[in-house]
Amino acid sequence: MKKLFGLFLLALAFLAPSAANAASRFWVGGTGTWDASDTTHWSATQGGAGGQSVPGTSDDVTFDGSSGGGTVTVNATITVISLTMSAFTGTLDFATNNNNITLSGNSPFTNTGSGTRTLNMGNGTWTLSGATASFSQSGATNLTFNANSSIISYTGTGAKRFITGNSRTYSAVTVVGATSGSLTIQGGTSVTIGTLTISAPNRIISSSGVTTIITTLTNISASVSTPVLFTSDSAVNGVSTISSANNFTCDYCGVTGMTFSGGGTFAATNSYSFGQNSGITITAPTVGTGGGRIIGG
Repeated sequence: MKKLFGLFLLALAFLAPSAANAASRFWVGGTGTWDASDTTHWSATQGGAGGQSVPGTSDDVTFDGSSGGGTVTVNATITVISLTMSAFTGTLDFATNNNNITLSGNSPFTNTGSGTRTLNMGNGTWTLSGATASFSQSGATNLTFNANSSIISYTGTGAKRFITGNSRTYSAVTVVGATSGSLTIQGGTSVTIGTLTISAPNRIISSSGVTTIITTLTNISASVSTPVLFTSDSAVNGVSTISSANNFTCDYCGVTGMTFSGGGTFAATNSYSFGQNSGITITAPTVGTGGGRIIGG
């Protein structure tokens, strides 16, 4: 019986997907094309020999100082765990073919170093599906960053999502609703987003002292059971700013430690102010409050 049970476990080991399939992939050899079949530029180690398999869904991808300069042109739909290019000294180009990329890890995109490099995001969708997903460019220097018409889409329903902008400009950001979820916007003194689309329920946290400049903040239709909260990460000691020239309305929102500016008209109905807000008209639900409240004129 023990022998039979052992054979059964061995069979399961062969049939079941294994974490051992996960691998690190490093780009080597400078200029080339990241496609679905060319293995020339992929190494299993930093600065190692090429010829390893093209990165797959269980792999972490790194462009670093040993990758060589030149331009890496993406010509495939990419699905990997993470992408790091902090120490890269070349150009990573998604714009020539406008490919989509899915990053499934909890630290899926890191571009925080000082290598003289360029990222062209292209017009595709960058899907961050991890439970705790971060698009991080914190402290990035010597970086030429082109968002093009890309969309950064947070689809994971975990507790925390981050965009660390470091005074960068993004084309569009979308955030799926999550019962205990949040998106934290942080880094530098300002983050610029062309279009920000938020699904309920959600919590949008802006770092104290950071101005989030938004061309279009999509109107939010939440509900009493699935609200959206806008808050500074330090509402007691400081406020954060959302600046837009366009109008914005939110139904069933909570607002705390936020300044709204930029020329647009901002309104929140069936909503609550929890203090230290300005530039937005907040009207409380009729039931239980008896009326509305205007914040900041």
